[in-house]
Amino acid sequence: MSQSSRRLRPAAVASATAVVVLALGFTGIGTAYASAPGAAPAAPAAPPLSSAERTGDDPDQPDNPLYDAPEGFHVDSGRESVSLSWGTLSAATSYEVYRAEAEGTGDDEVGPYTRLATVGTGAYVDGHADPDVVYAYKVRALDDAGHVSPYTEPLRGTRDTVAPFAPRDLTRVREDERGVTLTWRTGDSDSVKYVVYRAESPNARRTKVGSTTSLTFRDTKGEAGLTYTYEVRGVDAVGNESAASNPVTATKTVGTGTAPKAPALADAQLVGKRLSLSWSQSPYVPVASYTIYRSKTSPVDITDPANRVATTTRPEYHTTVSEAADERDYYYAVVATTQYDVASPASASVRPTYSEPQPPGATQIYDIAPGVGSVRLSWYGVPSGSGDSPVTGYRVYRSTKPEVTKEHAEFTYTTSSTEYLDRGLTGGTTYYYAVATLNEDGLESALSPEVPAIPSA
Repeated sequence: MSQSSRRLRPAAVASATAVVVLALGFTGIGTAYASAPGAAPAAPAAPPLSSAERTGDDPDQPDNPLYDAPEGFHVDSGRESVSLSWGTLSAATSYEVYRAEAEGTGDDEVGPYTRLATVGTGAYVDGHADPDVVYAYKVRALDDAGHVSPYTEPLRGTRDTVAPFAPRDLTRVREDERGVTLTWRTGDSDSVKYVVYRAESPNARRTKVGSTTSLTFRDTKGEAGLTYTYEVRGVDAVGNESAASNPVTATKTVGTGTAPKAPALADAQLVGKRLSLSWSQSPYVPVASYTIYRSKTSPVDITDPANRVATTTRPEYHTTVSEAADERDYYYAVVATTQYDVASPASASVRPTYSEPQPPGATQIYDIAPGVGSVRLSWYGVPSGSGDSPVTGYRVYRSTKPEVTKEHAEFTYTTSSTEYLDRGLTGGTTYYYAVATLNEDGLESALSPEVPAIPSA
């Protein structure tokens, strides 16, 4: 019988020759009787039973149940709570949930039941269960008139916080170009699955790489050539995770068909017309060369030969591009290749950041040595910063008047050195010197602080 077709059972059954007419209500007041001709008058209906009378001496099994117990009763153990569910009855308006401690598996090993709650739905979550105590649960239905159903059959549940035993004897059984295979023993635990962790060194943070319900696992995603430390943990049905197994180390081997990792393109700058790219590369698979590609769409299509720009053996690339404005619209990507012509995936496609070229830094004269009709100057070399235009030389400015400027200097001399011997000077005359730095972009720094010098006659 389906739940939707259940009806309350009548409290008494009329005889074949008598019809019992019940007035509204359950008090018996206003009840009429009709008898068949010649038959003895029908006895009055008994007054309704109290709750205690309905359930009899055994409250678990009422003497005269009004409808069936809820069906589909289910109990799920969990780490934080125990969850109950059951099918609802069309005639029921609420449900009582009962709980008792269960010391064993038999019905006689269950302690006294206590009502936990009265709910209006077909579910209840027991979040107050003591950790790791086995409980027996049962449920019964009620209607608005106080009628009760039989109880469901008791089911056990536990708020389980005890982790399973750790797996034992983790062993590396295979290492090849495709991955690493591990196996282990259960450790006599109640684990329903196992989680595999790895780290790039014994003391590094562990990272979850997968899970399995079997006693073996194959890691195909590790980086070739890198020795990982592995461990396995068991997980029980409610999610408690065990301590770690013994650690083992294993390496996905490098062979002639192993592809390197994609380069990490870290820096891309376009300063005026100077392009600078630099990237890093994993060291575990040897790389013979790098190929640079570019296009005006991202990601760069490395299968199109027209997008190939250059090849280099160093993890950097510098070149001068045209001064056209659309040079700023290109994306660049790099591919690493081994000596066996096995190529990596492409790096991320990056559009270089553009900036206007800047003049180099100024220098400073640190030594001046007057001589007979001459003056020797020495100054500090100016280094080129990352992405800066290289320094190509220096320009010496000279004047017989103080506060020498580039515009009013009486003499200039350009050199790639950091010193200069000025000859043919008039002895006893005061000369004023300053030096500017020059770079590859043709830009010039501010003048160094001015210094005077008087050559002898």
